[in-house]
Amino acid sequence: MNFIIIANCQVLPLSMGLATIPGVKSVLSVPIHLYGTKRFEKPHEEFLRIADDGSYIILTFANSEIFGDFSTNCLKNRFGNVFNITNIYFSGLHPDITYVGDRGGRLQSPIGDYHSKIVLHSYLTDRSAQQCRERFCGTEYSTIGYFDDYPKSADELLARDERNEIAFGRFFLDVVKKHPSLYTVNHPTGYVFQEYTCFIARRLGLKCVRFPIPMLPNYLANSAWWPIYPEIAEEHRLEYRTPMVFKQPDVLGGRMIGLDEFVNRSYENYDKQAERVRKTGQALKLLETWGHGI
Repeated sequence: MNFIIIANCQVLPLSMGLATIPGVKSVLSVPIHLYGTKRFEKPHEEFLRIADDGSYIILTFANSEIFGDFSTNCLKNRFGNVFNITNIYFSGLHPDITYVGDRGGRLQSPIGDYHSKIVLHSYLTDRSAQQCRERFCGTEYSTIGYFDDYPKSADELLARDERNEIAFGRFFLDVVKKHPSLYTVNHPTGYVFQEYTCFIARRLGLKCVRFPIPMLPNYLANSAWWPIYPEIAEEHRLEYRTPMVFKQPDVLGGRMIGLDEFVNRSYENYDKQAERVRKTGQALKLLETWGHGI
């Protein structure tokens, strides 16, 4: 079988996972999150060269009309073997993660694009760094609704999956309780990708083989890691725990930093662009949702 996978940052691990399946001859990765950029030109050209061949199965995330010929509707109207697959986005383990700024112009935290809502809100409401750190506790998580995010995010994942011919969401929700599954809200671990690609293989009548997890390449491990806060792991009865440290992307040094350093350096970054920070949509929404006195 030959495959084309059209997906976001998960596309390369999915492609590499599928390539380990016996009977898979070739896999083309089309990184849809790069659509409209210079880096998209080469996979776009390769797609146009082979897609009309008729021997390729196209696996795609649900893409809206803004992606032109790569929108789900256009793909299904043009090609025969097109299957929608699950885009793994789950905030239940990491409800504190947010972005600051718009795509292409995001402000950076000490670990890149990912910011803490608690840290951002503390800064916006003029709390000290020490007061901010004290908010990382079960009482605070309960007050701001973090414990409720798990079932809400699970419901959203399953609702999105209703439109997918290959729906991995329910299986993922079982995996996430038992095995370390996410570096961040949208970056799954190698364990998840092996289960996911085996799931796809079985759905399409192929037999999968399983490798020891350390042997499986997953470039997302080179990006940021966000801890699962201990109280959140306890609340949802996860069968594993992660240290309360944040990992920088390798391109930023790849260091593990503790909560104190994360808060202090986040404050320093915000101070450098205070006016811009306060005007971002995320900041305005956070103040509207949480207010000033929570």
